[in-house]
Amino acid sequence: MRKRWIINLVLLMAAGVLVATLWSNPRPHAAPLPKLTSLKPGAVTRLTLQRTGHPTIRLVRDAHGHWRLTAPFAARADRFRAAAVADIAGATVQDHFAAPADLARYGLASPRAVLRLNGVTIQIGARHPLAPLRYVLIGHTVDLISAETVHPARLTVDSFLSTRLLGRHIHARAFLMPAFTVARVKGIWRLTPASSRISNDHINSFVDKWRYARALQVTRYHGGEPVLGRVTIRYEKRAGNRLQHGLLHIDILATTPEVVLLRPRERLAYHFPQEIGERMLHIAP
Repeated sequence: MRKRWIINLVLLMAAGVLVATLWSNPRPHAAPLPKLTSLKPGAVTRLTLQRTGHPTIRLVRDAHGHWRLTAPFAARADRFRAAAVADIAGATVQDHFAAPADLARYGLASPRAVLRLNGVTIQIGARHPLAPLRYVLIGHTVDLISAETVHPARLTVDSFLSTRLLGRHIHARAFLMPAFTVARVKGIWRLTPASSRISNDHINSFVDKWRYARALQVTRYHGGEPVLGRVTIRYEKRAGNRLQHGLLHIDILATTPEVVLLRPRERLAYHFPQEIGERMLHIAP
């Protein structure tokens, strides 16, 4: 019994020595993987995208962090989509090597897309045949980054358009619908003609549907569809220290199988699921 106790004590002391040794000599940490560029994604203010057979896309970000499409036409841009592309600047490089003479095997002789973030040019090539990675070229170096970071075929003009129907600068004061009007009177939204079946909660919910409306898809309008009706929004916006008033016209292009609302001045069509779109066009208890 005494012999077994001594053996256990020796084993316990040996374990303590081993733990102390490991504690005092920790394994060195692996060096962090490098980033694709030294450019911080949050510092990107200019974004240009070129794809063969497609118009050049240009976006700029203002001092407030809002992105705007400037080419091939002017429009409000989706800040999340633009930021996701800007994030490519900080993508983690899984592997890299000097650019060889034969770039075709990496899809870089004729890149899938050419992305410029501020002054940095990133040529986007093919996917790796065996791993979920994509080849990109910066200068004379081929880098491998996660294929999920960028999908060249999805970088279309429409994908950058803001899905928000009303911009942040628009503060609605009245909605002139085809069959009724909702207007703000002394701080309270009122329905005309009034209905005893419609409560203030219903009216406020209707206003919020418009205020926060985001479409599933935004497309360029090329004409052809007949206009079924028009919504006119009276709004105000602040320009410096002055308060300006304006009118925003929105045409109704379709109500089934989806609701399509057109901003004719921008020639942009906003596509909503039928259920959501109907709640924007009608007030019901």
